[in-house]
Amino acid sequence: MLAEDSLAELKLICGDAHEMPEGGYVFVFLPGLKIYTGNQTISLDALLCLQAKDGYPTRLFLSQQVPGRGNNWTQHRILDKAWHTWSWNGVGSDLRPAQVLAEHLRALR
Repeated sequence: MLAEDSLAELKLICGDAHEMPEGGYVFVFLPGLKIYTGNQTISLDALLCLQAKDGYPTRLFLSQQVPGRGNNWTQHRILDKAWHTWSWNGVGSDLRPAQVLAEHLRALR
């Protein structure tokens, strides 16, 4: 479970952020997350996983791929929905959750 102050930080970025557990993982659902990519801002639903998953220390899953950004996109079934993520490793779980999110989003700029 995420500490209240950590969830509060994520709510400053995405007001409706909330936890959603599944299969031993706790995901933070970020509906309508604003993603700055290239010369535009897009809005996508996102799931932030702050635990090691699939060989990555943390992961960010998006409701769809970001065209022209990220490498080696894969699709995963989480919370009975298709989610997409790219190969972006090295974002450690020792960071605050808002920092983890920022590091994942950096790959899409």
